[in-house]
Amino acid sequence: MQKELLMKFTLNGQKKEYTGQADLTLLKYLREHEKITSLKNGCSPQASCGCCTIELNGKATLACAIKMEKVAEGEIVTIEGLAQRTKDALADAFVAAGGVQCGFCTPGFLMRGKAIIDANPQPDRQEIRKALTPNLCRCTGYKKIEDAILMAAEALKENKTVEELILQADKSEPSSKAPHREQNTSRSEGRFRSSKGSGVGEREPKYDARKLALGQRPFVSDMSFKGMLHGALKFSDHPRAKVISLNIEKAKSLPGVQRIFTASDIPGDRYTGLIVPDWPVMVNIGEVTRYIGDVLACVVAENEDIAREAVELIEVQYEILEPVTDPHFALSEKAPALHPKGNLLSRTAIKRGDVEKALREAAYISQGTYNTQRIEHAFMEPECCIALPQNGQLQVYSQGQGIYEDRKALAKILSQIEEDVLVTLVPNGGGFGGKEDLTVQGHAALAALLLQKPVKIELTRDESIRMHPKRHPIEMDYTVACDKNGKLTALKADIIGDTGAYASVGMKVLERAAGHATGAYHIPAVDIDSKAVYTNNLPCGAMRGFGVNQVTFALESCIDDLCEQGGFERWQFRYDNALQEGHSTSTGQIITGGCGARDTLMAVKEKFQNAKYAGIACGLK
Repeated sequence: MQKELLMKFTLNGQKKEYTGQADLTLLKYLREHEKITSLKNGCSPQASCGCCTIELNGKATLACAIKMEKVAEGEIVTIEGLAQRTKDALADAFVAAGGVQCGFCTPGFLMRGKAIIDANPQPDRQEIRKALTPNLCRCTGYKKIEDAILMAAEALKENKTVEELILQADKSEPSSKAPHREQNTSRSEGRFRSSKGSGVGEREPKYDARKLALGQRPFVSDMSFKGMLHGALKFSDHPRAKVISLNIEKAKSLPGVQRIFTASDIPGDRYTGLIVPDWPVMVNIGEVTRYIGDVLACVVAENEDIAREAVELIEVQYEILEPVTDPHFALSEKAPALHPKGNLLSRTAIKRGDVEKALREAAYISQGTYNTQRIEHAFMEPECCIALPQNGQLQVYSQGQGIYEDRKALAKILSQIEEDVLVTLVPNGGGFGGKEDLTVQGHAALAALLLQKPVKIELTRDESIRMHPKRHPIEMDYTVACDKNGKLTALKADIIGDTGAYASVGMKVLERAAGHATGAYHIPAVDIDSKAVYTNNLPCGAMRGFGVNQVTFALESCIDDLCEQGGFERWQFRYDNALQEGHSTSTGQIITGGCGARDTLMAVKEKFQNAKYAGIACGLK
C-alpha cells in the first residue's frame, strides 16, 4: 500500500490542502490536479532538463524531483503566481532578445531567471551561465537566454518596461546594428527593436513568443478532452526475437483498463514508413522483432498510471535470436536477412574521371577511415499524440514534422479515406528531423477509432530515446589526392551507413552523403560508393545536415592531412580548391551561380590567419 497523507501548503498565494499519495511528484500534482501546464515534463523524473522549474520556499526547484510529502507547509510559486511586473519584464525580455524558439524549455528558464535576479538584481553573464546549469535548451545556444535575463534585470532595476529600454537604447544608438556591450550588457547585436512600427530590415518577434515564454501556448501533452483515455505501449524486450506468445489476460483484468490492442486489431496496412513501408505499427505473434522500440501491444486505460501498470503485466514468450549490430556483418553472406529483400537498403555509386590514374600521378595522398556515432536529437518535448472521433471523422493532434505524411500514413493504417483523417499540427517542442517518422500517432489513432473515445499517448524520455530514429553512424574510408601545387585531383570514398532496423529516410541520407562527398571543393575525378544497411540497432533517419555532416568531417580531416604533408597553408588550400561557377560537384552537376564558398572564406581570412589557435573547415549543403 502506498502511504497517503493530509497536508497543507500555499500555491500562488492560495491555501491548499492535499490528501493523497506521499510519493506523488509535485510536477504531476501541478499538471494533473491543478491543471497548471506552464511547467513542462521533459524528462520526469530524471531532474535533468529543467523544464519543470518552479519556486518552492523561495528557491528555484525542479518539480519532478520533489515528492508531495516534501511540500508540507511550503510555499509554491509557478509562473502564474509571479508579480505582474516581474512576469512582464521576463517574458518581454525573452521575446525581445530572441530567447524563445520552440519554447518548450522557456518557462523553466524564465523561472530560473527570476531566481537569478532575486539573488542578485545586477547579475553578470558568468553568474547567469553558472546558475542556468540545471536547465537545458536544444534550440537557442543559450546566448540569447543570457541576454534575456540581463535585459529583464536591467528593466526591473531601472523600473522600466523592456519596450522603454529598447526605445531608450534606440535613441542613444540609432543603428540597429550597433555593436553590443561586452559581458554585462542586456543588449545584443541584431536585437529586436520596438514591437511597434517595425519595418523592412528589422527583426520581428517570433509568433506567439510571449505565450510560449509564459507557458501559455499548449503543446500536445498540455491538452486534454472530456472523457479522454490514456495509452501506454509494450515494447519488445529484445532487439531480435521471435514472438512466440503474447498473454494479455492479467493486464486486461486490471481495474481501469479499457482495452488492449495488438497487431491483429489494425484494420488497414500494418506497415508504415516515409519512403519504404517496412516499419510495423505493432509486431504480430509469430513475427521477429527488429529493435527494442518495436511495439507489441497498446494498453488503453482510464489514466496513464493504470495503463503503464497494465503494460508491466503483459507476458511475452520469445525465441531470442542473435541481433545483427555490425553493418559490415549485415552485408556478409553469414548474416540473416532482417528484411525480405535483404540487409542492403540502398546503394549510391558515383564515378567520374580516371581516379586510379590521378592517384598514381598525385604528389600527396591522404587516406583514412573515419567514423561518426549515432546521435540523439535531444529535442526537449517527448512525443505525444491525441486522437478523438469528431463528426464522423478522426481528429488527430500531432507534434510531428509532416502532418500530410502523418495523415497519409494514418489513413492507410486505419483503412480510412484521407479526407476522414484530420491531422492538426501542434507546433512541437523541437524536432530537428527526429519527429518526421510516426511514433505514437498510429497507436493513438487506432485506439480512438476503435473505442470512439479521445485517446492520448505520451512517451517518457526513455521511451522517446528508445523509439525514434537517430542520426546515422557512418564509416567512411576516404582517399584524397592533390598535386604538388595543392590542387585537388581525386577522391575515392567507401561509405557505409547503419540505418538500423527500418528505412525511414536512410536511403536519402546516404545518397546525400555521396552527393556531398567532395564538400565545398572541385575535385575532377571521383569514385564514391555509399550504402545504407539494415541492422538491429535503433533506426536512423533525418537529422540536421542529413548525411553531409559526416562526410564533411572525413573530407576536411583529409585536407588538413594534405596541408601538413605538402606544407600548404590551410586557408589558402581551401580557397584555391573552393567551388566556383563552372565547377562541378561530386555528381557532375555544374555550378551555374550562387556558390559563395570563396566569399565565405574571404570573410573569415583575416580572423583565421591572425588567431593564435584556429581550425578551419568548409561546410556546404
